[in-house]
Amino acid sequence: MLTPLALGGLVASFSVSHIGLSAVRESLIASSGAAADRFGLVGRGWSLPVFASALADARGVELFPDTETAGRQIYRAGYTAVASALLFPALLGYPEVREATEAAPIALSNLQWWAAFGVASCAQGVSIASLAQPSPLSLVPGFVPDEGVGLGVVRDDDLKLRPAGLTRITRHPLILPVVPWGAANALLAGGRTVDLALFLGLAAYAVAGCKAQDLRVEASAQVGTTFKDSALDDFYASTSFVPFAACRDGRQSLEAAVKEIPVGAAAGGLAIGAAVEWLTLTQWVGLAPPT
Repeated sequence: MLTPLALGGLVASFSVSHIGLSAVRESLIASSGAAADRFGLVGRGWSLPVFASALADARGVELFPDTETAGRQIYRAGYTAVASALLFPALLGYPEVREATEAAPIALSNLQWWAAFGVASCAQGVSIASLAQPSPLSLVPGFVPDEGVGLGVVRDDDLKLRPAGLTRITRHPLILPVVPWGAANALLAGGRTVDLALFLGLAAYAVAGCKAQDLRVEASAQVGTTFKDSALDDFYASTSFVPFAACRDGRQSLEAAVKEIPVGAAAGGLAIGAAVEWLTLTQWVGLAPPT
């Protein structure tokens, strides 16, 4: 069984690996692409299935059409493997470690419990709703109608560089909500050492990871498949890392942001977020809601 210290170490390692891999991303992509070319994996014609063609970017549906693309695909797979190997054991081991540790030092009143539950649910809802709007930093693509393809839509990466809705509030609407989610769940779970290690560790990862992503974009002049041209410069100049900062200093309009948030995505995100949070607390953490 994991100890609270070991669990915290896994979460910290997950965060450090994300930042570290991001820091050396370009060199890893170059070396991975060179290795793929050396082993004859480039230009083999391996492609996305027809039904997924709408997800293809400007480089088409082929997985390894050139050395650079091959390197990026291999890097993404490797990053996913490393992140999963570090985070999943912490998530799987948390309930058992929590049950074996000290009594909860924090006891919330019914009102406080439901308030924290609401914060966590809304945070998840924001992350889910952000998937409905294109964003370069969450790598969510935009689509435009095209009756000439099977799904009736094609990917348009230009849409990712136009602040709208949640990206007017923060350029990281997918990941930064982990901060209030983590803080709320640390309280809901009782504030044990293991609760703080997991949930506040993930909150710290969200802040550090998003900041590292910003620094990497500025250094590499690229985010995902979008190269740093005037549009990406404008996106960075007109949006903020800290939520609502761009709205406060006049770079963005809060009124426009609210109007542009998809109502269906927001409502659906909140409903799904509340359901997921309920299952997280009752089935995974093992809490009994207040009566």
